[in-house]
Amino acid sequence: MQKTNITKKIHLKLLLIFIGLVAIFVLIIPALSIGTSSKDSLLQEIIRKAEMRQQFILDNIQDATFMGKATYKELDKDGSVKKDVFIQRRIYMKQYGKRYEEYISMVVDGKPLSKEEIEKERKEWQKKSKSEETKMPLSKEAKGDYEYKLLGSDIFNGMPVWVVQFTSKKKEDGYINGTGYILKDKYDIVYAKFVPAKMPSVIKDMDMSLSYSEVQGYWLPSKFEMYMKINVKFLFDMYYRQIKIDDTYSQYKLNSGLQDSLFEAKG
Repeated sequence: MQKTNITKKIHLKLLLIFIGLVAIFVLIIPALSIGTSSKDSLLQEIIRKAEMRQQFILDNIQDATFMGKATYKELDKDGSVKKDVFIQRRIYMKQYGKRYEEYISMVVDGKPLSKEEIEKERKEWQKKSKSEETKMPLSKEAKGDYEYKLLGSDIFNGMPVWVVQFTSKKKEDGYINGTGYILKDKYDIVYAKFVPAKMPSVIKDMDMSLSYSEVQGYWLPSKFEMYMKINVKFLFDMYYRQIKIDDTYSQYKLNSGLQDSLFEAKG
């Protein structure tokens, strides 16, 4: 019983990390706030222009509707699949943090769930995701909680980019550490890789990344990936899992005039 409860808590934590990060990243790019040394004028200029570009995107995208397809896999030490989940959903987002996910289909270990089962899962995931808040480098509340470092320039998918590292000053839940790849010409984020600033003790290895694609002149998330290894000892037993999550986003529709009632009516 104790092992089962602990395992459920681990799965819940993973889902909260996944749902919370994706919810924040889709319309809010992890842009950069001023907090570096004044002598590093180049970094300051990159930060300033990235912030301006981010604000432009936020001002011009009032709402977004898009498709999300997520796969969640748990693998044992020998690589055998222990859990396999596929979720297809339509995601609605609006400024000021409004978000609703319409679950279209869900398959767990090869078994398609009924509409009633899907709706139950949707409400449960949505309820749990509200308890976790990611404090992004962009947010006013966490603006002073991050430090930045210019790692240099590079070529990413044929595009010249600046590579900037962001590190949380706080090792607390909700903060992240990582690296952003910023276009040199437009100052959009095109790729980011990151981990929680406070790593759960049961997680021995973890990598997350978010890729962006250009949609109607804006660079928006196209794929979220997460990989981790979990090691937990239950007295004489060892619980080991590899977790892999891929979530792809496509078919964006921007500024279609979503009504507030869409979000208020869905619980």
